[in-house]
Amino acid sequence: MNTSTVSIRRAGPVSVAASALLLLAAATPASAASVPMTLSSVAGPSGGGNTIIGTVAASAAATFPAGVTPTVQFQYVGTGSTACGSTAKAITQIAATGTTLTAGVLTVDPLDVKRISGTKIAFKVPSRSYPGSGLNATGLVLTGSQTTARWNVCVYDSDAPVGSTLLATSSYTVVLRPTITSVTPTSSPAGGGQAITVNGTGFTAVGSTSVTAAIGGTPLTNIRVAANGNSLTATTGPRTADTGLALTVTTPGGTVSSLDPDNDSNTADSPIPFNYSNGITIVPNTAAAGSSVTVDVTGAGFGQLTFVGGDSPTSSNAQVFLVSGAYNAAGNRGVAECDDVAVISDVELVCTLNLAADRLNPATSAPVPSTPVSDGAYTLTVVANGSTGAGPAANPTIVSSGSTFTVGPY
Repeated sequence: MNTSTVSIRRAGPVSVAASALLLLAAATPASAASVPMTLSSVAGPSGGGNTIIGTVAASAAATFPAGVTPTVQFQYVGTGSTACGSTAKAITQIAATGTTLTAGVLTVDPLDVKRISGTKIAFKVPSRSYPGSGLNATGLVLTGSQTTARWNVCVYDSDAPVGSTLLATSSYTVVLRPTITSVTPTSSPAGGGQAITVNGTGFTAVGSTSVTAAIGGTPLTNIRVAANGNSLTATTGPRTADTGLALTVTTPGGTVSSLDPDNDSNTADSPIPFNYSNGITIVPNTAAAGSSVTVDVTGAGFGQLTFVGGDSPTSSNAQVFLVSGAYNAAGNRGVAECDDVAVISDVELVCTLNLAADRLNPATSAPVPSTPVSDGAYTLTVVANGSTGAGPAANPTIVSSGSTFTVGPY
């Protein structure tokens, strides 16, 4: 076995204490400056439990040494704690004064820390107590009236809680888990465009992480969040008609569904379902008697319909009718047909309404010669099946303010 000897030259006698310090210095590795670390999530929900990836620049490839499980700590950014300590701190109880945290350190369980490479680690935000730590069972939490709290993420080079070297640092913000208290209104026409308001808590963006929302998977647009994070307004997008849909709001604190509005699967709260009605909106919505007008119809699901030019109004193909009141396949079929249907997209079609043509007989759909459509308010209706015996298969669009068409001297 080869051995090596380290000689220490000195000019005079050295005390035992001085010798110990020299040996300690020789055994302690040189400390390199810590490097900034980018987190896959810069914010997360109060209570923790989520996993985060931390990455440093490729130029710092030896930041996380092989064979060593780094120590990851969350150190609260409060009075006297504006940066990571040069060495890891022991696990301490989070202290609070009034409604604000003043101190606190949480060390991630070593079992929840994984070294991926020299530049990347994965770790779980503390969500439970550790034996002997004195910490409560809710992990990294907000306290009192806090809605956000910023913590330093500090990575050290060993499992030892004291005396290790600071390797990398970052910042993490704890935010409220979102909840929903009300949605107004709880329905939208299939063509979208409905302005809605969602009330709740925790609708707060952090940094570049924005708040998003959707209904049944269809994104909401024009989202505007109140400064206090307790409400948002948005506009629905086009979607095929359906009922019992979930409105979801996704924030840095997680995602909440209107079907579990308190965001707690362990409690029995009342769901808030959202419905998309089979409605349409038309432009223009007025015309003079005896005129011919091209109508632009917006809705949803038009791409699934089959329109045939010059088709009989009683065929089983899709049709567009001008109806007096609500459509009924057997007895109230309409007063005129909107012909020359062109499907522009799944959410838009155009057709030509000739108000001077022979009027349809509501009972049989046979044209009544020389009987143009008279003045009055009607409903433009898109049906999937124009047969007189279609029944539910007709699936007519509903009567709504958006589908009203008025014939008169305007």
